[in-house]
Amino acid sequence: MRQQALLLATVQEYIATAEPVGSQQIVARHRLGVRAAMVRNLMAELEDAGYLRQPHTSAGRVPTDKAYRYYVDSLVSRIGFEDRAQIELHYSTRSRDLDGIMRDTPKLLALLTGQAAMVMGPRLESMMLERVNFVRLRERQVLAMFVASAGQVQNHIVETDRDHSQDELERMARYLNESLAGRTLDEARRWIEERLREERAVYDRFVRDALVLGGAVAEQAVRTEIYVDGSLQAIEQPEFSNPERMRELLRALDDKTAILDLLERSLARRGLTVSIGSENYDARLAGLSVIATSYATGTTPVGSLAIVGPVRMDYDRVIPLVEYTARALSKLLEH
Repeated sequence: MRQQALLLATVQEYIATAEPVGSQQIVARHRLGVRAAMVRNLMAELEDAGYLRQPHTSAGRVPTDKAYRYYVDSLVSRIGFEDRAQIELHYSTRSRDLDGIMRDTPKLLALLTGQAAMVMGPRLESMMLERVNFVRLRERQVLAMFVASAGQVQNHIVETDRDHSQDELERMARYLNESLAGRTLDEARRWIEERLREERAVYDRFVRDALVLGGAVAEQAVRTEIYVDGSLQAIEQPEFSNPERMRELLRALDDKTAILDLLERSLARRGLTVSIGSENYDARLAGLSVIATSYATGTTPVGSLAIVGPVRMDYDRVIPLVEYTARALSKLLEH
C-alpha cells in the first residue's frame, strides 16, 4: 500500500510542478508515514518496476506512461462547482445554430483546461431525420434535402428521368416524411433501399420516383467536420518549450487524422477514452495524451470531443470537464 500511495503522490507532484520529484519533497508534502530513506528505497523499486525513471543520477524521479495509467485508473473524479456552473452558463446562452455550437465547444474546453481541444461534428447519418424537402430547380433537375433534428442539412442536386412539378415534389416529400418519421438518416437509407426492391416500387411510378429522389440524397457521404481551438494555450505548457515537441503537437492538431481516429474510437465505444503517450496507436501522438468521449442525441452517439496535451496533464480535473461538457452538449442537442 505504501508503494502505491508513494506512486500516486509522485505523479501528483510531477503534474503540479513539471520537475523531477525527490524523496524530501514527498516527505514534506505528503503524510505517508515513512522517512526519506524509505521513500528513496520505494522509489528505486518503482523505477525497477517501470513506473518511475530518473532523468539524471542526482535528480528526482519522473513518472512513466505506466505510472500515469495507474494514476488515471485510480481516479474517482468529480467536477468542481465553478466548472460545472461555467459549462451550464455557456450552453444556456447558446443559440440553436449548430455550427456555432460546435465552434464554441472547443473554445470552452480550451479555456477551462489550458489545453488544445477538438470536437468532431455530429455525424448526420446518426442524427434523427426531421424532414425531407424537394425543390424543382429547372426541367428534370431537383434539389433534394434531408434536414436533421439538430438543424444539419444534407442536400444533393438530382437529375431525374422525367420532369416533376413542384406540387408533385411536395407530395413525394410528404410521403417520405410520413414513412421516415422517427428514423435516422442511416435508417432512412436502408428503408428506401428495401422499399425499392419491393413490388409496389416497380408498379407505382409515384412511389418509385419519391424513393429514387430520397435515395439519391441519403446515399451522399458527409464529410466529418473537426473543430479545433486552444493551440496557443497548449504550447505554453513546459513540455512544449522544446521546439521539436511543440512542432509535434502543432502537426497533430493541424493534420487531425491521428486524433480523428481516437475520436472515432471514442464514438464507437460510447464512452470515455484516455490514451496516454505510448498507448496511442499513432506514433505522432506518442508524446501526448488524449482524453476523448462521445456526445449523443437521445441514446445515439453522434460525435466526440477531446482534449490533447502533454502526458503530464491534470487528469483529475480534465477528465470530469470533458465528460460534463459532453453531457451538456448532448442535452442541448436533444432540445
